[in-house]
Amino acid sequence: MIKQNAVSYSRVSTEDENQATSIVNQQKDSKLAIEQNGWNFVDSYVDDGKSGTTTKNRNEYNRLVQDLETDKFDIIVCKSQDRLNRNTFEWYNFTNKLLVNGKKLYFYLDRKFYNPDEDALISGITAIMDETYSRNLSKKINNAHKRRQESGDIVILTNDTYGYRKVNKQVVVDESEAKMIRLIYELSTQNVGTRSIAKQLESMGYRNRNGNRIAEQTINKIIRNPLYKGTAVMNKYHKDFNTKKTIKNPKSEWIYRDGLVPQIVDDELWQKANDAMDRRTQQYTTDEYKKIIAGAKNNLSPFSSKIVCGICGNRYWRKGKTMVRGYIYHWECSEYTTHGRKTKTNRSPKNAKKEMLHIDNTGCDNIRFQDADFNDIVYQIAQRLFGGKENENIAITMEILKKVIQNNDTIEAQQKELTNKLKSIENNRKTLLDRYLADKINDDIYQSRDNDFQKEIDNIKNEIEILESQKVESEDREKRIQRIEQEIKEIADVELSIKNTAEHITLVTAYPDKLVFSFDLFDEIVVQIKKINYRKSEYHLC
Repeated sequence: MIKQNAVSYSRVSTEDENQATSIVNQQKDSKLAIEQNGWNFVDSYVDDGKSGTTTKNRNEYNRLVQDLETDKFDIIVCKSQDRLNRNTFEWYNFTNKLLVNGKKLYFYLDRKFYNPDEDALISGITAIMDETYSRNLSKKINNAHKRRQESGDIVILTNDTYGYRKVNKQVVVDESEAKMIRLIYELSTQNVGTRSIAKQLESMGYRNRNGNRIAEQTINKIIRNPLYKGTAVMNKYHKDFNTKKTIKNPKSEWIYRDGLVPQIVDDELWQKANDAMDRRTQQYTTDEYKKIIAGAKNNLSPFSSKIVCGICGNRYWRKGKTMVRGYIYHWECSEYTTHGRKTKTNRSPKNAKKEMLHIDNTGCDNIRFQDADFNDIVYQIAQRLFGGKENENIAITMEILKKVIQNNDTIEAQQKELTNKLKSIENNRKTLLDRYLADKINDDIYQSRDNDFQKEIDNIKNEIEILESQKVESEDREKRIQRIEQEIKEIADVELSIKNTAEHITLVTAYPDKLVFSFDLFDEIVVQIKKINYRKSEYHLC
């Protein structure tokens, strides 16, 4: 008989794992299980210090999923289900790929294979429990972080916090930057806008931490930041469990702490500068009765701030101009917009000297591309992600998930049964107490039986809580599935397709020969660019 090939998968999260269940032990136990079953050990996949609630940045897990479609192995050996996924959606997505490609999954802790016919529902509940555990852990971490900010005196300085630095864990004023901060506030009180302030700072030799021009957005943040009048604002953000992103909290939850840092500007100057900015952004009504906010940018693209230059790291800006065929938008690196090309080309002005294009290492040579071309690329990506045969697996997974979330009736029946059992045990415990008080049983027997009753009660209450959390999770998941289904139905509409896909795009990195799309839920997609001439390029999805 030909031996079957097996691989092992191991994962440890630094948040909830101890030394007893470390990566080393998982690898050792997996290999032992493979030897005992007479399989050939082929490869191991190890994710160290990675959360199981998402597949993002789990390089080895993603490599394992890719290898599922090959003949590299027949069996995956893993400690338990939660090592693979603590996310219900991802768990069913994984098991579906397992079945489609004819692979087996062996849990060495239980010494058994995963059986989709028998284990689908149980594993679904287990995945929900694992996800609930991780969700609760996330809440505890966020709450602990909030309590530290309410009572502590530690101020976090980010990389874009100008004017301050830390010395022996104490925040002190950096006078070399504080002069620039005071100048920004003074100019704002004189009704100078952020764009003009940026130009003036550049002419005076001020640069950001990367040696580039200080952006208008940075100046805006400086003026609005109460830190410069000595007030630290805490609890502005939290880590969202579902999206794995840092989310801004509503202002009602912000924590304001006065006196934690020294003032760079006094309260009066800070308020005058902010009042002046408020006046520059007041809402007014046009002759056509349209409400406009002064200084606000209209007709923003859903990709604004999501496209970055792969050469210099600056953001891409969406620019427009009137052409023969109408008003046309295109995207270009903001460094190019501000300083032009870094090197001279045959299209540069005749009197432009090559060395003049290298002053202060400014300018950028990266590509420009038409907004219409970019939207067409995103629509093609939408078709790949949501439409056609490529996503039959997603549709199948959604069907499986629907079956899991339709268990609320079953859950309620289980809750009712557990509640009745709880009442029965509590009555028996009361009877035990009555017999003890009547001197019908001795102390040892009473204590032993009472402890047993208490353990049963605690276990049942815990089971009821778990079922309740599953019911809530099912309701949330149903809404998510409905949203995804709606996105698939809208795929025929180009504009809606682009809008829906934009919500999943986290970053687009532009290079001279390619665009790299990063997503929150999907794998990275690369679009190759072939330059035809100055105005035209061809784009091909890899």
